[in-house]
Amino acid sequence: MERKVVRYGIMGAASIVPRIIAGIHESPNSQVVAIAARNLEKAQKVANQFEIPVAYGSYEELCADQNIDVIYIPLWNAGHYAGAKLALQHHKNVLLEKPFTLTYAQAKDLFELARKQQCFLMEGQKAAFLPITDQVRRQLLEQHAIGKICGITIQEAHPGIEKIPWFHDVTVGGGAFYGSASYGLEYLQLVLQTDIVAYQGQVSHTALQADDQAQLNLKLKSGQLASVFMTTLSQQVPSQITFWGTKGSLTVPNYWKTDAYELTVNQVTQKFKQTQKSEFVYEFNHVSEQILNKQQASSVMTPAITLKTMKIIEGLYRQWFPTQMKKIR
Repeated sequence: MERKVVRYGIMGAASIVPRIIAGIHESPNSQVVAIAARNLEKAQKVANQFEIPVAYGSYEELCADQNIDVIYIPLWNAGHYAGAKLALQHHKNVLLEKPFTLTYAQAKDLFELARKQQCFLMEGQKAAFLPITDQVRRQLLEQHAIGKICGITIQEAHPGIEKIPWFHDVTVGGGAFYGSASYGLEYLQLVLQTDIVAYQGQVSHTALQADDQAQLNLKLKSGQLASVFMTTLSQQVPSQITFWGTKGSLTVPNYWKTDAYELTVNQVTQKFKQTQKSEFVYEFNHVSEQILNKQQASSVMTPAITLKTMKIIEGLYRQWFPTQMKKIR
């Protein structure tokens, strides 16, 4: 019997799109059939480069295409809510890049609309589906490789992101925390299978510009404390998450896209590696399987995780930038 294939349309021609297409091409149950941009020439250029059958000069045309099963949305942060809402209103399944939306209310509205339309909706979080992520979870929770987990430290450097024209505008989702907070907050929830019960943080920024650095302290329902530091100002900060335990530590470099991790017990370090061509393929395998099984929400990257994360992100931004956040609806 012929294997069913889920047909993807891409809303936008952002710089991440070539990597997304590579991931979809590697997925055996996924296929790119269309791409749209506000400029038809731009969409056609990407379509020709990657042999995508159809290019559209508007998102409305993409959403109206009956040959599309799911729409992947990598628009600028301020466009996530409107883009996803448009797709859902056309009864399209949606994979929406992080940050999912700019506010908790927007996120809740989208999940409610997806249920009403009987459509699948998930936040794009490739780290949730990486083979390394599953191995790390087993090492920590099943094998207790580092003993009792005492605490977690997360640090990230994203130099260059500040060159994005709208990066310093909080009202459209600019800022280091808006751009990257989902990685660490959701990785903790996914790997440790727990909730974040308390949080506080601070940022550095210039005048009314969005944050270029953020520092958070978190408390998990499972009892551990976690610290998060992210910066766009330095290339010297190693991007990684480290779990500290009574018997050792486990470090995952570039944890949101990684193919490796290190386990240190009794001062002996072991390195583990999982070969992968695309860090996105596992996410698309999951999304396509969920849609083929007629699911409306992911069994892994659940709405609850996304909503919790959005509540934290919005809550902190309203503390840090109260005037700017009033402009977001």
